Amino acid sequence: MPFLFFKKKCPFSVTFATTCYEKDWESLLLEQNTLDQMISNHEHSFMKKMLVINNVKEPSKVLKAAKEKKILTDIVVAKEIENEILEFFKLNKNDFKTTQDAKNYDGVDDSWIYYNALAPLAAIFSCQTDYLLYTTGDVRVEKPVKWIEKAIEYLNRYPNCKVANLLWNNRKKEAQKQSYKRDRNFFFAKEGFSDQMFLIKTNDFKQPVYQEIRADADHFPRGDVFEKRVFSYLKNHGFERIVFRKGFYEHKDTPCRHLTKHP
Repeated sequence: MPFLFFKKKCPFSVTFATTCYEKDWESLLLEQNTLDQMISNHEHSFMKKMLVINNVKEPSKVLKAAKEKKILTDIVVAKEIENEILEFFKLNKNDFKTTQDAKNYDGVDDSWIYYNALAPLAAIFSCQTDYLLYTTGDVRVEKPVKWIEKAIEYLNRYPNCKVANLLWNNRKKEAQKQSYKRDRNFFFAKEGFSDQMFLIKTNDFKQPVYQEIRADADHFPRGDVFEKRVFSYLKNHGFERIVFRKGFYEHKDTPCRHLTKHP
């Protein structure tokens, strides 16, 4: 009688979340396979698939298009819950300020800094699963990569590691340079964070940890952005990030985002 091998199911629930803005919601929701591929190329059976609608001119129009995407299980209109989000995370709108270099970037003001943070905060606030994978709407994983289960295994094995992500734009040498050690699956880094993609244990970040700003976080340009706040929190507490060595995402850098080029 032949042996039967059964695939071990991931014991943790995971949400995939992304966001759309005024200048990219059409490409995300109206193009036939864009959203489906964003999700499926992670090769994981996500319990929830969430879209955060953030900073759009006609929310009802975008909401209608999102509801037609049957792959989505959760749709969050950030504006509708922003007061709850700010209260929960003990933040105020006036916490989100530009820095001196913001004048070098078109369209960046205090409002931009605020909405840059509101999308990932809305995803974290709304997430009801054990883990959350968040990507901005202009991130693409062009080649399938099975990494979620392995990353969760490591996040549990090494409690000091709080964030996981794929290589950014296939820059393996850059990720290696930023790391202090590696094994066959991951680079380990004592600092670094990008809102382009992050996999986290939800409860680690679903708490008011976003008020910390370090002086050595100025390499995040434009202002007191979400990335700078998480970077500061992680570094202040000696937490680390892991980067999967065998797969990468591409950041498309749509005009409305102006996100950092080097996570």
